[in-house]
Amino acid sequence: GIGIVPQYSMLASNLTAAENVALGHEPLLAGFFYDKKKAAYDLSLLCGRYGFTLDPDVPVSFLPNAQKREAEILRALARGADVLILDEPTSILAEHETEALFALIRRLTAAGTGIVYISHRSKEILNLADRITVMRDGKVVRTLPAAGLEECDLADLIVRANACELDSSSTTRPGETALEFRNVSMKAPSGSTFDAIQDLNLVVRSGEVVGVVALGGNGLDVLEDLASGLIQPDRGAILVQGQTLSGIDPRKLRTAIMAYLPTDREYRGLCSSTTVKCNLVSKRLQNYGFTAFARGLLQDKDADRLRETFGIKGGKDQAVPTLSGGNKQRLVAARELDGYRPVVLAANPAQGLDMAARTLLFQRLRAARDAGAAVLLLTSDPEDLSDLADRSFALYRGRLFPVNNVNLHDGRLASILTGASS
Repeated sequence: GIGIVPQYSMLASNLTAAENVALGHEPLLAGFFYDKKKAAYDLSLLCGRYGFTLDPDVPVSFLPNAQKREAEILRALARGADVLILDEPTSILAEHETEALFALIRRLTAAGTGIVYISHRSKEILNLADRITVMRDGKVVRTLPAAGLEECDLADLIVRANACELDSSSTTRPGETALEFRNVSMKAPSGSTFDAIQDLNLVVRSGEVVGVVALGGNGLDVLEDLASGLIQPDRGAILVQGQTLSGIDPRKLRTAIMAYLPTDREYRGLCSSTTVKCNLVSKRLQNYGFTAFARGLLQDKDADRLRETFGIKGGKDQAVPTLSGGNKQRLVAARELDGYRPVVLAANPAQGLDMAARTLLFQRLRAARDAGAAVLLLTSDPEDLSDLADRSFALYRGRLFPVNNVNLHDGRLASILTGASS
């Protein structure tokens, strides 16, 4: 049979790993009662066969992302899947979790399981695949063997441009400080052995992109919450254009000062109960005149322009929940990057995007930088630093370490992110 592991987890978070794997095919006692011990035993057999380490009795909500992926894969294998379709399987994984997943995929293929690996990350495709099919706008462009291909070859097929020559260098000199963290500290939830953010000092100037990369659990999510104004630091201060962030009116911050592309686009970036048009124009409502007729015409015009510019598929009156993950990210980017704001906060902005959409988004972020915006890029993908950042830092256990953009792949960055250099 064929098993599917979707991009976003379909596990029941309140059930254990064993219960999720057995769901729909539960072992029964006397034909009526759920056999918990048999389910746990069956899971342990599967784990032993494929080299997994899942605890059958732990609720899925407590599992790290990598083990959630393992549970979904095991659920498919338990149903006799000979072919696994993996849709963007690394989109929620840290780098070390990604390597563990790759090792698992190689074990599965060695055991005779066929893998269809769907991803926009060309490096992963080249690392794993025997054959590659490139799609663009829902159509097959070409199928070819992976041997001998380079990332630029795939990029050219996908985006119809010479991706090898894409230039990330800045055409402007950094100006005045626009965003500053002064001795910022933030305690982690109880039970952690270190503060989420520790004595962090960071300056982002107009006309530059400053990138911060971290693996999961090292404070990047807390840094995003602090930079967006969602939470206040326990110690220190965050300044935007010389003014304390907490002293800025939230409406003014979001409409006139800071463009914000959140990691959680579903709940922070979008109003899912409305349409594409409503989300696109929500920060410009004051610009649309006083009569309902004039407002409707102007809103339609802006929505159509932004949909075309950012490649948002579907109609402007389409309900947001019906959009794909990539189109939701384009929708947030279109609203936030339309027009100039002096500060841009971009948190994992390329997560879930195909290569063409990622290229367009990074071009827009570079354009914002070149127009004088201060861009703070928070990411769990070191490739984002290579492609976008002018200055880069690594965040490990709440502490910030400078890294050289030229040498992102010389081992120093990996040693910082994993704590091997400390």
